[in-house]
Amino acid sequence: MAEDFLDWHMATVLLHPTLPCFRDQAMAQWKCDEPAYLRRVFWRALPRESLPVAACVWLMRHEFFHRDFALIRELGQTRDATEFYILIEQFRDETIRSGGWLRNTFRLRVSGRRLRRLRWELR
Repeated sequence: MAEDFLDWHMATVLLHPTLPCFRDQAMAQWKCDEPAYLRRVFWRALPRESLPVAACVWLMRHEFFHRDFALIRELGQTRDATEFYILIEQFRDETIRSGGWLRNTFRLRVSGRRLRRLRWELR
């Protein structure tokens, strides 16, 4: 009996989400479209000390940041904090393992701490 209720509850939760996703919250608060949302989250999530170097890399080779934008797109679809944090930790682990010298030494990647803070600011 309890299992039937849990199955029904989980199906209801998945079929009828009540919370807006991160992307929708940000776009509503900032009154912007999706490309502007992606750029805004990206530049806000970069560590401040890496901004000058990141701007130069962006001008010369903006595809360098494709992993960061993929993460921001994935985070945009999340509705709860747990999923949001899991994606950030997976990104962090992947960046440490295979991010490369520039991404790790000069911190040319979005900051998980700044992304978490941004999520809480949008509530």
